[in-house]
Amino acid sequence: METTTNKSLWANRIFYAIFILLIIISVGVTFWRIVIQKDYQIEAEVSCDPALESCFHYEGVTCNEGDTECVSEESYDYKMISKKAANIYACEKTEEKIDCGEELSCLEGELNCSYTLCDPTTLSDGESCATKPAEEIELIQEEATTTEVKI
Repeated sequence: METTTNKSLWANRIFYAIFILLIIISVGVTFWRIVIQKDYQIEAEVSCDPALESCFHYEGVTCNEGDTECVSEESYDYKMISKKAANIYACEKTEEKIDCGEELSCLEGELNCSYTLCDPTTLSDGESCATKPAEEIELIQEEATTTEVKI
């Protein structure tokens, strides 16, 4: 009777040892991928000109004069960028900031980097597209007609 109890005790110990070892390996590999290699995508808002692109629009918050808890925010237009974290880190760690702009941007030929522009058909709740000012629309139409005449 002691031998079967002894066998099951060793079997339990081996099972738990292997289980704990697999958990430690899994945590180590995940730490290596995320913290050391920075193998993940960052999504952020970057500035956008609604006269040139289809931009998202954030409607700012305006506060009443007597409201001390409210924080006013300005409206702005933006597009989304998706960029590999390792590429951002590589740019930021250099003192010269070679090929780094003031704001996140996709470099020419950069893999895993893209912009997401506003598409009215795929908007989610709380999102809206920026509208182009009437003067800019007229200017774009005038430029289009002048280029057609030159051809």
